[in-house]
Amino acid sequence: MPPLDHAAVPRSPAVAAVVVEPGQDPAVAVTGYADTAIGRLADAGTVLHACSAAKAVTAVVVLRLAQDGLLDLDDDVHRWVPVPLDPAAGGRGPTLRELLRHAGGVTDPAGSFEPADGAAPPLLDVLAGRLGAHPGPVRVAHAPGSGFRYADGGYCLLERVVEVVTGLPFAAAAHRAVVAPLGLTATAFWAGTDPGAASDPGATADAALREVLHRVAARAAAGHRTDGSRVPGVRRHYPGLAASGLWTTPAELGVLLTDLGRAWAGADDAVLLDARHAAAMLDDAAEPGVGLGVFVLGAARGVCVMTQGWGDGFQCQARVYPQQGGVLAVLTNADPGVDQASSVVGAMLRRLAGARGWAA
Repeated sequence: MPPLDHAAVPRSPAVAAVVVEPGQDPAVAVTGYADTAIGRLADAGTVLHACSAAKAVTAVVVLRLAQDGLLDLDDDVHRWVPVPLDPAAGGRGPTLRELLRHAGGVTDPAGSFEPADGAAPPLLDVLAGRLGAHPGPVRVAHAPGSGFRYADGGYCLLERVVEVVTGLPFAAAAHRAVVAPLGLTATAFWAGTDPGAASDPGATADAALREVLHRVAARAAAGHRTDGSRVPGVRRHYPGLAASGLWTTPAELGVLLTDLGRAWAGADDAVLLDARHAAAMLDDAAEPGVGLGVFVLGAARGVCVMTQGWGDGFQCQARVYPQQGGVLAVLTNADPGVDQASSVVGAMLRRLAGARGWAA
């Protein structure tokens, strides 16, 4: 991969790109600073916040539990978690499948799911509406299946379902379902708490997860504002791990997405998903372009599966090309102030995809 041409501004935040060519290991290029305030350079081992790209991994966690027969995608969420229903909900709760594709009838109130300095709030407090993170309880306000409504609250419900089904904190369940099987060592759902402390959501998990969380915390980049200044508190964490709590390195994100790409292409040696559940993840019949935790973009040169995230101090987008066997991802520890299509993230992805003849 050629060197990145990120703007040559003194101590500019990092931009990291990962390219997976067919049959190859991830190639990573990084430029800029993990923390501009202290002059810490970023490198291939720097951990970055994937923000809402966490939803793709959460979908894989749920699908893995379905593969194991522990739940069914068409379970009413009430089988596992009580949820208030407004009259417009029509008397039933959403299925897990509907929640995964943002069709569960859940909407996020104005001002909810804003980041805060320090650690993310406890999940049960968010669901109950006991904190400013979500005014009032997470509830079903519309008829499930009635349309696409992007909702972090729906993923908080899924997070709780995973905890109830597995008997584990969500971070621990995700580690066992996704991170450990792939041999990843610097990828975790991290709430920003001190790893292993009593307040940490992964504190009851095994030693392997605690080791990963310590590594993530030690290597995590600082978030930066549009002007390049560091965000208050170094980095900020959002309510709902399942919705936006994934931290990873570009190379490990490439490994994870490569395995999913193989499953989506029908390979029988994928680690995470079998053929049936891989197909379910990309099924967008109910809402064209919307799969389970991912967006499915059709193109003349084949399907492109996309996930992305944008938060206070970070932005990313990743694209998987199952037919070509390729993966592209760009992550930055700065808020560019514009969406991915208009930022350095989108510009770099278009350049990388165009050079390979992949859909841009």
